[in-house]
Amino acid sequence: MNRRRRVRAGRNLPSAVAAFNRLLRRFALGSVVAWMTPCVAARGLAVMALLAVWGGVEALAAPRLMAAAQSAQAQCELPDLGRMHPAVQEQLGAAHDSVVALEAAAARDSPAEDARRQEYAEASGALGVLLLAGDYPDAAAPCFRRAQAFAPADYRWSYYLAHVAIRRGDLQEAAGWLERVLRIEPADLATIVWLVHVYVDLDRPAAAEPLLDRAQALHPQAAALLYEGGRAALAVRDYPRAVERLEAALALDTSATVIHYPLAMAYRGLGDLDRAREHLSRSGSRTGAGYAAGAAVSMADPLMAVLTTALRSPQAHRDLGIQASAREDWPEAARQFESAVEMAPENAAMRLNLGTALIRTGAARAASGQLEAAVAIDPRLAAAHYLLGTLLERSGRDADAIERFRAAATYDETLGAARLRLADALRRNGRFEEALAHYRRIGEGDQAQFGEAMALVRLGRYSEARTRLGVAMARHPEQPAFAHALARVLAAAPDERVRDGQRALDLVQALATEYKTASVAETMAMALAEVGRFPEAVEWQRFAMAIVSDASLSEVAGAMATNLTLYLRGEPCRTPWRNDEPEHNPGPAVDPMLLHPSRP
Repeated sequence: MNRRRRVRAGRNLPSAVAAFNRLLRRFALGSVVAWMTPCVAARGLAVMALLAVWGGVEALAAPRLMAAAQSAQAQCELPDLGRMHPAVQEQLGAAHDSVVALEAAAARDSPAEDARRQEYAEASGALGVLLLAGDYPDAAAPCFRRAQAFAPADYRWSYYLAHVAIRRGDLQEAAGWLERVLRIEPADLATIVWLVHVYVDLDRPAAAEPLLDRAQALHPQAAALLYEGGRAALAVRDYPRAVERLEAALALDTSATVIHYPLAMAYRGLGDLDRAREHLSRSGSRTGAGYAAGAAVSMADPLMAVLTTALRSPQAHRDLGIQASAREDWPEAARQFESAVEMAPENAAMRLNLGTALIRTGAARAASGQLEAAVAIDPRLAAAHYLLGTLLERSGRDADAIERFRAAATYDETLGAARLRLADALRRNGRFEEALAHYRRIGEGDQAQFGEAMALVRLGRYSEARTRLGVAMARHPEQPAFAHALARVLAAAPDERVRDGQRALDLVQALATEYKTASVAETMAMALAEVGRFPEAVEWQRFAMAIVSDASLSEVAGAMATNLTLYLRGEPCRTPWRNDEPEHNPGPAVDPMLLHPSRP
């Protein structure tokens, strides 16, 4: 057969392989899975059968012939990398150069040596990993095929080829590659889970059951396996088994909201509509395929995890930092964001991410430097201004913090937290009218409503404060601060038209059953004094003072003695809050050394 005929035979090979496989299945040789190459085809179907027996013997026989044949077909080429970061382009270019250099060496020397074949497989596979990580599955596929041809016993390349097929939507091909992986690594959990998933999506749930039975004996506590087993049972309408598996998966991974939708369908199949509705309400929206969009079931998948760290780009490090942040691993998040900043120093968002993570690690001064750099690059980056404001506020630099909060609120009207911190800082610094205006711009949030009422109190507008607190208490019955503040206004406002001692007493008595604090005790004393029950007022005021004294707050206890003197003289209180009380001083504890050069 001349060269042209050999090429033609190679091109017609897929249909021959399919026909051969159909014949094998017809004669009940279900354990035989063909793995045909052009060279094997040329040598006859008898060799093909020997290479294809379950157990992976194709990994041991005729590797040189397979490698040569596959290498002749698959070419590792770089796609257009224009959308990628220059660092990624450089990384992919270097990996491709390695493959090209090995090709040149193979042309000079014999590629059949074991060491050379392994070296070539690693280089081709490494380039494939980078391409797949960069979302170039079509370009990655030839690299994985070459790697698999030169190292057929290495299951990595078949596994990645399965995921290439999944991304392309060719689930039949994906199933074939995953089946091949299991012939090499029969107990690999990730492969089993993916294969069951593919079988169900191919409407072959019955094929999944033998695999599930074996796998569950090996991995009885694998939530992902139980989840996919539940989907398989649901597909054949075995609702009791579906519920059993899915409930077990949910118990092992309660954060996996993706489980709720199939579980709802299983309960609906059992006729338990109440539970079906309960899980449906927790499942989120459905995707086009009918499955719930939500947090996936956690599973160790080492080979796919390699993809997340393969590319050294700002975006890759950013994504890893975001993942670390989601699990609250702030040191790791800071490391990843720092790598992103090193590669993209002019990217303000990257510096914002790093600053945020550094704050959570306690490195306030380093965070401040990153945030300052971020706003220097993008002066309108509201989130960076806001975080700088919080650091300045914590360090006691209120004037600077106010300007940062004002900038954040100006550049992003939707950033309500910035306007709230701005209003609190203004109120804390005696700028009550400005604070009031900002509280009112925020809307109906409970903190804004409380701040607005306290600003009205500081302005002496007690009637408005009483009205505002009454409305807020009705809207936010779960917040005791509104009832408590209203009780103080009703008990001790200087304006007699505002006071209502009995209502104040009713409010504070309801609070005192649950909140046994010095502040509530002092409010009780105010209300009792307002209704003329001075001996009881004295008793409650002394109780409040004892609480703060026991907490080593002697200065506060001394300030509270003023009201005690009033009650001993038979006079009510006309000052709802002292100027030093927390209600009039919203904000974090101050650490003047927070941004000192000696700090991290």
